[in-house]
Amino acid sequence: MKRKNNKMKDLLSNQKGAALVTVLIFTFLMITFVVSLMAMTSNDIKLSSMQRDSTKAFYQADGGIEKAIWYLNSSEDNPDGLNFYGHYQGGSATEFFDVAISEIDPGPPEIKTLTSTGTMEGGGKYVQDRVVEVKLKKGIKRSPNLHYDYAVLTDGDMTLNGGITLHGNIHSNSDLINNGTINMEYGSATATGETNDSDLCDYAPDQEFPHIYWDYYGDISKTEESIDGHTYNSYYPGDVTFSSPDTLYGVHFIDGNVTIRTDLILHDAVILATGYIWVKGGIGNVTLDNGDNPNPLSLVAKDYIRVDGNVHGEGIIQTESEFELNGNVNIQKGAIYADDGVFNGGGGSMNVYYDTDYTDIVVPGTGIPVWVKISWREL
Repeated sequence: MKRKNNKMKDLLSNQKGAALVTVLIFTFLMITFVVSLMAMTSNDIKLSSMQRDSTKAFYQADGGIEKAIWYLNSSEDNPDGLNFYGHYQGGSATEFFDVAISEIDPGPPEIKTLTSTGTMEGGGKYVQDRVVEVKLKKGIKRSPNLHYDYAVLTDGDMTLNGGITLHGNIHSNSDLINNGTINMEYGSATATGETNDSDLCDYAPDQEFPHIYWDYYGDISKTEESIDGHTYNSYYPGDVTFSSPDTLYGVHFIDGNVTIRTDLILHDAVILATGYIWVKGGIGNVTLDNGDNPNPLSLVAKDYIRVDGNVHGEGIIQTESEFELNGNVNIQKGAIYADDGVFNGGGGSMNVYYDTDYTDIVVPGTGIPVWVKISWREL
């Protein structure tokens, strides 16, 4: 009987030991599971935070691009304007961007590259960077307050030689040199730079110079149409010489140089040349007949415009380079706009009568130069 009781005690004792072992194993497994779960949760939180901060870094980089473009195009704190290059930065101590702005690649077309790095600092434990690159191209933005306000305006120097008659204001955004006899029947002369004739010329700040949106006119020139038996609009892929008398209508876009050796009438028409326009002396005679045309542009060139012959009538002459007058210009209603202007009235004559109606006209296809995006990618 005693032996049987001992067996029972041993059995109970073994069951308690087995239960204890089972509890220990279960507890170990639970602790292992909880620790693993906590580690996984911690990793998920960290990964989620890193993903969140990576997204924030991306928006810092992309937002930095937009702010840098604004700085180039519009900021009054940017003394170099569209030509600025270097670094443009912004943000806070832990969330910021750094935009590297390249110098201008002259092309053509003129290109700038912006590389923006957006950074998020995660409490000193990790750093998230995202990098965005865009390329910009020079474009023209329409400006509702930009008009042709002057009889003669040069974005650079203006030199007046010989006898010149002007009816309207003239201005140089640089120096104005008077070596001749100027008859200003009304209006005044001003310059932002220096002058050798303080009796003629007063100081005035830079005046906005309308720029040509070349693609706009190039597209119009390719839409040739016939109106009242006349062909409007033509595109020329290379140099053009006008050597037979002709009358032009609409937009004539020459991707090259233009030489005029004949009588040429521009009836509600404009010639735009990506090279120069040269009116030959003695044989070149251009009549600007744009009195009823809502667009007053008549002769426009990226390179120089040289008049050795005769140009007369109604319209605006404009060049992004130098205007040189050696012949005769008689503009009854119009203006002359140039980067630099040398007006030699002594060898011929120069008369420009400004049309005050231009102060109310925003000419289509003109505006202020800006940088516009042409490509975007994440590096």
